[in-house]
Amino acid sequence: MKRLGRVRLVLVIALLLLAGGGLFVACGGLAPGAAPEASPEAGSEACDGQACDRGLSPDGSSSADAAVTSKDGSTPASDASDASDTGRDARPLAPCEDGGLPGMLDPTFGDGGFVCVNLDRDAAANPLAMASQPDGKTVLGGSLGGSNMSRFALVRLTAAGALDTGFGAGGVVDTPIPVGRGGAVSALALTADGRIVAGGDVTLDAGVPSVTDFAIARYSPGGALDGTFGDGGIAFAGFIPPEAASVRSVAVLPDGHVLAAGDIGGIYSTDYVIVKFNPNGSPDTTFGASGQVRIDIRSSDRGVAMVPQPDGKILVGGWSAPVTMIGGSPKFGPADLSAVRLNADGSLDPSFGPAGKLVLALSTESAANTVILDGAGRIVLGGTTGKPTTQDFGIFRLTSAGALDPTFGSGGFVSTDFGAHDVIMRGGLYIQPDGNYVAAGRANVGVGAPTDALARYLPNGAPDLAFGTGGRVVIPNPPGFYVNSHAAAFSSGRATLAGQCVPAAGGSWMGASRYCL
Repeated sequence: MKRLGRVRLVLVIALLLLAGGGLFVACGGLAPGAAPEASPEAGSEACDGQACDRGLSPDGSSSADAAVTSKDGSTPASDASDASDTGRDARPLAPCEDGGLPGMLDPTFGDGGFVCVNLDRDAAANPLAMASQPDGKTVLGGSLGGSNMSRFALVRLTAAGALDTGFGAGGVVDTPIPVGRGGAVSALALTADGRIVAGGDVTLDAGVPSVTDFAIARYSPGGALDGTFGDGGIAFAGFIPPEAASVRSVAVLPDGHVLAAGDIGGIYSTDYVIVKFNPNGSPDTTFGASGQVRIDIRSSDRGVAMVPQPDGKILVGGWSAPVTMIGGSPKFGPADLSAVRLNADGSLDPSFGPAGKLVLALSTESAANTVILDGAGRIVLGGTTGKPTTQDFGIFRLTSAGALDPTFGSGGFVSTDFGAHDVIMRGGLYIQPDGNYVAAGRANVGVGAPTDALARYLPNGAPDLAFGTGGRVVIPNPPGFYVNSHAAAFSSGRATLAGQCVPAAGGSWMGASRYCL
């Protein structure tokens, strides 16, 4: 991949008191005097002709198959240090470890903290999953193609946000799935030796799009399918009878076994489902029934997040809602955060909640998108609280037995309001070495597209007032794009969010943003 031209990087810091919030707003990569959000015309001009659409330089010469594209549609240079003429304190422009402010965009990543990858394909790219490698590289997972022919797609970025040319073809892996209409990567995990495990659901029959299966692909560190796993690198759950199954989380155990969690069922009736594969991709028949466990909590259950415990037990969280039929039409009741814990053999753990299952019936709706364990063995789930039109960040801390921890927040949970539709994303919870919690996701602040949002909390759940304003930071969208984040990952004192870059001129690219913590 060639990086052409030199794009000036200016990082503007502003404290804005927004109506109802007083949020700290961090703007990255804007030229002096530029507005935080560009008009559609600005994006159209930047992508005029084929320069953006086909990864070509402005003079028409060919670049690589994929291009890391700056926010104005150009391909940025690797040098992003020009801040001498801003008249502002240069400290926030420093790398995170050299004085970059917590919550600020990391200027050493991409173009002022943002990366948008034009894969040079005649189809939309949609990132749904992310993993951070120990060496600072970032793997994005999602799909390429339209609804009729989508494929597993992986992109790996260097620590600086460039496409990793040692991975796949120029930093991109495009894997057609040999059944039905294909599928999308919705979950990622890494093995101890650097291999990449990607999970997603695939359509079994092109004529019956509602029938899907779990597909797990394992790749070498260089991006080739691992032929020692499954059939040519891909394993399937093979549910009998076939139903609509969705992978939402994957994990690799220390012994190489692979866990995949999600949900299965019909339109109005779904259950949690967990599948365990041997290191070679075959079903682990010592787990549940032929390697599968299905758990019914309410009428509509979604298993979204999973964490294996050090003692071999498996915690899965998500949400559950009742469904009643009224006059032949379904009516969904309020959704509540739910969780289950399994023993190593797949049986429900009776020491967790009522008989291994938990539903948090709070005064408002709630859901979990991510789950982690703290140093004391407590369970911390992140997601949302509130009604669908007024969602807030929600963090819930449970004892190891599944009870809300009264020493955290208000009776075991905290909520943080940025505006509307505020969601902690998959992978969006992290505990710092000092015990503080960091939550990452997206928020709608005022009128406009969703933006990245971060919040930091003290160990007792109180907002960390040293972080942003009131413990919160929102980052306006870069000019010409909006970034709809779907997943997050944490590594080396940084938070990286993955989502769609949607240019004002149209299209859908894979994108990422990175922040100092």
